[in-house]
Amino acid sequence: MSTFCGNALTVQRMSETCSCSVGVAKVKKVALSCFQASVLNLYNVRTKIRCAKAPFKSERELPLHTVVDSHVMYQCLEERLSQIFEEGEEERKTLCNLGHTLVEETSVKAMIKTLSDVYSLCWDLVSQWGVNDKVFVGVLPTPSAPNSGVNTETDSQSNRLYVHWPRELLGHDFLQAAQRMLKVVREEGRQPTEAEFFVQHLAYLHISNGGWGSRSESRPLGTPGFRPHTQTYMSLTDPGDGHVLGTTRFCDWMKGAIVHVEHLERPNHLPRENIESYRIPSIVDFARVRLHVGASAPTTYFVGRAVKDSGNFEEDFLKVVNLTAAAASAAFFLGAAECKVSMEGLTTAQALRYMQALRAQVMRCKNQFLSAAWNLNQILTDDFDKKEPVKLTERMDIAMRAVEITSLGGFDKVTWDGASDTYPSKCIMYQLKHEEALTIVHEAHLRGLVTYFSAGFKFNEIRHAVWAGVDGIGIGGAQVLRYMDSQTGMHGPYMEENITRILNNRDEAAASYRGKGVQLLARLDTMYFEGSLSRPEDALRQKLFAALLSADEHEIEKLVASLARTSALPSEGTLPHLHRAKRLVEADKPMLREFCTSEEWERLELVLRALIVARDEANIIEEYDSAPWLTVREKYRMAQCPRDSRICYVRQASFTLPSKA
Repeated sequence: MSTFCGNALTVQRMSETCSCSVGVAKVKKVALSCFQASVLNLYNVRTKIRCAKAPFKSERELPLHTVVDSHVMYQCLEERLSQIFEEGEEERKTLCNLGHTLVEETSVKAMIKTLSDVYSLCWDLVSQWGVNDKVFVGVLPTPSAPNSGVNTETDSQSNRLYVHWPRELLGHDFLQAAQRMLKVVREEGRQPTEAEFFVQHLAYLHISNGGWGSRSESRPLGTPGFRPHTQTYMSLTDPGDGHVLGTTRFCDWMKGAIVHVEHLERPNHLPRENIESYRIPSIVDFARVRLHVGASAPTTYFVGRAVKDSGNFEEDFLKVVNLTAAAASAAFFLGAAECKVSMEGLTTAQALRYMQALRAQVMRCKNQFLSAAWNLNQILTDDFDKKEPVKLTERMDIAMRAVEITSLGGFDKVTWDGASDTYPSKCIMYQLKHEEALTIVHEAHLRGLVTYFSAGFKFNEIRHAVWAGVDGIGIGGAQVLRYMDSQTGMHGPYMEENITRILNNRDEAAASYRGKGVQLLARLDTMYFEGSLSRPEDALRQKLFAALLSADEHEIEKLVASLARTSALPSEGTLPHLHRAKRLVEADKPMLREFCTSEEWERLELVLRALIVARDEANIIEEYDSAPWLTVREKYRMAQCPRDSRICYVRQASFTLPSKA
């Protein structure tokens, strides 16, 4: 049999199954991880029951992963149990004793038996508390569930545990098998078996030992107007454990959703000068979330604002760039679809320089996006390409300039954030008029940028973002996806039971004529950026934008009907560049063709058609960054957007510059 070897897990392949063996030390670590997760789930369930009668209260921030000795471990367990149980409840002592047994036990077989006792007790408690809704139960392994073919066995003689899984169904790689196993559990809408739960936490341990990386299955954000299911994705936001125990439990909860990992808690309502509105989450938690999500939805990561040593941008620049690039590269290596970097506190010239340096330092593939986050409630000093710096104070001015600088910086996505010093923030859709929100999204799409709104979203505000055509909205945190103590700002359990309501509100708005019209506008704006639109279609695009600005549903309905060919184009799935090439070569008189010779176009079309037939996304990406496709796009975009001609963001490349004095 095989074992963990350093950071690697060696797997033995047999004719129908794959197996690995785990020694006693690692079994104990995994068992304690399973125990902690079960106790956390009990805390979530009991807290939600109590919050049906009284507001959530907490004086402590959400916990952080740390290494402690057994004495501190017992203290942490006692504290968590005191939050779950009332005085005199016998189950508290029983659960505490089971935890102590796991810490002290040296037999693999005995540890697995203790875990079974923990799960049994948890089910008894949930039943006593009167919880029978499968959403509120959370994640509790059960031996009676049908399984994915994963099973474990213990060997008393060698004091080891053996894990077996079906090779044909789950593959031979252990972590990919664990990821696919979680997908099977999700698709079947059931609880994991005890063996599956152990494998899940064994995978967590392997990830922490550096065994994940680029083998993870992932999904990109996609292209505006061409995503499957809907235009506006709900970016369900949590630091991590809420996604593991909540978001990823059911397939429907990830339909048209982004699983975004970000720390939203702002303790004691500290002002933004002291603490960011949103903070970088644990990379360990992100890796665990990635394991659960797989390729079912895009998974995104918040990096945060620039760190400061001296507070002087020039002096701190080296550390700012390299530290941020390292964090983003780690997330991309784990399969992040996007890393969001805040431009808060920077002037436009500094932000541009920051983005260009990050693009050179961050390691990622073409379909992994860098996002620039701009706060609309912070004065922005606009000093790029200006004789004298200008202070931008109006939200619309900041938002429009953010589009230009993000585009020039070569980032892929622009985020407009309405967070302020109050928490929770006032919804950004009440800080911008409908016409303003629609306009900034429209302008960003014309430059090929993906778009995003965040701050203060509740259920009733979702439709306003959908009607603006934005690609994603950040929703989570206070009273939407986390309990919060309104006095201290501390967060409590994740509220996954609200996800269905969130997605239903989005789908209802998307199904209206305004929703259909704005999705079509996003599609047309993307095709305008690509050059795959014809002149007559471009004229209709401009009319549709005007109709959406005035919310004229009769005119929107008429224009949608007249653009039936564009509406019928397929969504792109996980191959955006292939579909971009396909739209171009199948278009009737595309505008891009006007900027090249007949010979250039015929050569490009011949190459692209062959690659489309072969579904060769990688080589289509190579062609996209090569002549003649690249040079023709440069001419096209210079003509369409002459303001951006001073920096050709089409052909930017990494180049080493001398340090400033």
